[in-house]
Amino acid sequence: MSRRQREKTSNIMLRSHRSPALLLVAVLLSLCAAGALVADPPPEAPPIAIVPRDGFNLEVSEQITPTYAVVHVASQAHNWFAGTLAQLPTGVPVTLGLSMAGKGGTAPADVGKWVGLRPVMTYSDPTRCDTYEWFTRDAQGRWVSSDPLKRGNAKYAGTGPVPFQTAIPEAFAAQFLSPDGAYWSPWREVDDTEVLTNINVFRMKQTFQAPTATVAMRVPYTYTYLQAFLARLQAANLLGVYVDELGATPGGRKLQIIRVEDPQPAGTPETQRTVLVLAREHATEPAGSWALQGMLNLLLADSPETRALRRHHTWLILPIMDPDGSANATFDRLTEMFYCQWEKTPPEVLAYTRYFADFIAAGHSLDVAVNLHNVEANETPNLMCPFINHGDEETTFAFNRRCFAELRKAGYQTGEPDRPWNYGFNTFRLYGVLETHYRTLGLAYEINECFPDNRLSPARVAGLGALLLQQLAAWCASPDGIERHRQILDRLQQFRQQRQAYLTEKQRDAKDRNPHELITLGY
Repeated sequence: MSRRQREKTSNIMLRSHRSPALLLVAVLLSLCAAGALVADPPPEAPPIAIVPRDGFNLEVSEQITPTYAVVHVASQAHNWFAGTLAQLPTGVPVTLGLSMAGKGGTAPADVGKWVGLRPVMTYSDPTRCDTYEWFTRDAQGRWVSSDPLKRGNAKYAGTGPVPFQTAIPEAFAAQFLSPDGAYWSPWREVDDTEVLTNINVFRMKQTFQAPTATVAMRVPYTYTYLQAFLARLQAANLLGVYVDELGATPGGRKLQIIRVEDPQPAGTPETQRTVLVLAREHATEPAGSWALQGMLNLLLADSPETRALRRHHTWLILPIMDPDGSANATFDRLTEMFYCQWEKTPPEVLAYTRYFADFIAAGHSLDVAVNLHNVEANETPNLMCPFINHGDEETTFAFNRRCFAELRKAGYQTGEPDRPWNYGFNTFRLYGVLETHYRTLGLAYEINECFPDNRLSPARVAGLGALLLQQLAAWCASPDGIERHRQILDRLQQFRQQRQAYLTEKQRDAKDRNPHELITLGY
């Protein structure tokens, strides 16, 4: 307290015997001067933070205000963002401004393709399996789980307004219910978005009810989730269901193919059709993985329809072709890498080509290879065919016409069956290599569950996959499919003879094949 302040306070106190009010003023002045009544400034809100997760790539660039943060994509991916956010303000609108400048490499990010995009969010832990389990009501009003490994009463989750579940806190569960009350998922669309094409910025606005939440362009399908699912699948020990181990990635992650066939196949291996469906050649495109999950849901069911689909068929399901790319949120590592580079050839390329060469050598055919991708938002409808291999135009057109018609009947929107983006030969991609060596029919599709005119829930994406699998089985049984199978058998008979003659001439043990023999020759 300064001398002038002390003198002023003393004068007031001397006169205070005549005025109690003056005494109160003096006391207050004294306390204020000493700092006793100066309130501490409110603590600053902690900045929004990122929780590292497998396959996620958002980072906070700058916290502008407590409710506005600038975020950016930390990986080379122009078509994917996801992040688990912590220390979020709750009960007030929060804006996340996502800048995509400089991302994407050969395919620069352009948020103009995101007009109409509605990202999703969850309060569930994205490392848990139940974060990816949805429920639908059956005719009896029961909630039925999407988990194909739940059987009997375990599939049912009550008849209440929302299912019994453990992913979302009960207080928030009703927010994740569909408008018609017939579908529930741990993921819901964010409250609002804004696209600023002039500065290549995408804004998400959400009032969070919990301080930790995950936001993503579309529902993730991570390597962590796949490993948990495959562990449960193997523990279930289902007849005719196998997880084939092909090798490992540079990052030490497993390369795996799910093989589903009839436990008692009718006939010989040569009479069996084999269909390969793969996703995540572009590792940041998870919609294909969810379509494959729908295929598995159908193939693993215990029903007459499933038994018919597995009779005379072997289904090879490859949910994540590029595990390292998926885990690191890298758009493209393997797409055009299926050519011989000797010591530079990625181990994944050698593992996949060895697997299929051995599969063919064992007497199997490989009738169809389907490569699933996904676009970002407004470029295509729910399914379209982007590329057709020269020489298979009419076969592909015919399949597309039938398949697309069935999808439209089911409420999906499709592109034109005979108007791809391009024609050519994908000789440096996996499904192109298979077509070159083994006469396999190669098909490619773009899935778009984010299409603004017809957005799809995870259940609807899985349903799309199930319908596609049914159409593939129908084609194999059709006159066109039967004729193609005959041509494949003729080709493979010659191929195996050539392979054996080559290995004999070179005195090469099949275990010692080099990259040229695996990739270029298909041996």
